[in-house]
Amino acid sequence: MFGCCKVQPGLEAEEPGATRPDSKLKNMAKVITVFGATGTQGGGVANALLQDPDFKVRAVTRNASSAKAKALQERGAELVEASYDDPGSLERAMQGAYGTFVVTQINIEHADFDQVEIRHGKAAADAAKAAGVQHVVFSSQDAVKKTMGFPCLEFDSKAEIEAYMRSIELPVTFVKFPAYYDNYLAGLLITKMEDGTYEIGYPLEGAAMDGISTVDAGFAIRTIFKNWAKWIRRTVGFSAGKLTAQQHADIFSKHLAPKVFKPTEMTSDAFSQLPFPGAQHLGDMFKYYRVGNPDRSAELTRQLYPGTRGLDQWVAENKETLLNALS
Repeated sequence: MFGCCKVQPGLEAEEPGATRPDSKLKNMAKVITVFGATGTQGGGVANALLQDPDFKVRAVTRNASSAKAKALQERGAELVEASYDDPGSLERAMQGAYGTFVVTQINIEHADFDQVEIRHGKAAADAAKAAGVQHVVFSSQDAVKKTMGFPCLEFDSKAEIEAYMRSIELPVTFVKFPAYYDNYLAGLLITKMEDGTYEIGYPLEGAAMDGISTVDAGFAIRTIFKNWAKWIRRTVGFSAGKLTAQQHADIFSKHLAPKVFKPTEMTSDAFSQLPFPGAQHLGDMFKYYRVGNPDRSAELTRQLYPGTRGLDQWVAENKETLLNALS
């Protein structure tokens, strides 16, 4: 989460041993409509599915002529333009598809972003029902207000969409992402200090937090699509491991030496008061990470995708990109 619309560089890197489907196999493949296919979560899902001859990707985009959309098309994806604000376009995007991955887009700078997201999620659910989609995978989150007593609008809105999907008996698997390693590739949450050190900006106050690469999560979701009977109407919380901000800093210092990293001393409450749009909502999210103990499972994630990388391996493999992001 946090920066969920960023695109990871090098997303097209293939799973070891993967082969590209030929045209005949594609014609027999199950169509999966992927929302957010040019973003981080959807991009990871599209990347994994494109490497499997059992599937054909129908990538949903608002702009089929964009460079990111064209790159997916070159890899074999079918492009379709649709908007959450146009329910008819959603149903057309899902017509004839076996499955769909739904991730709702947010803009926390808007005061009513949670209500917009709920409306969009319900529209996608209705469209999937009308189109007869056999397997929906929805990127949900926990009902923080209900369970913790304080709001976390970015999570609560997705939980409300999940409740609606259950109420209409949609054939759905719910997946819940932790913090993205991918945020670091965009230079997010790392600040160069006056003394030349780098600060890891997760305000966790010593608590540990789950994380994952969205590329690896994409392969886990592919496994879910391949095993409908096992995963339908279940919830999967992704994780590649649970680490403190100090452990993040130690891993970065090891691999990116001589650069030195340290964790922020900021609290989640102080983060909420920072002078930028959406700071309060992100602060609420970090507070939930700290005190809510979200149910995310590294063991289950690796059952779905044994190649899931912990932060140490992920940083080592992305060293050059991370150094470029910091320069």
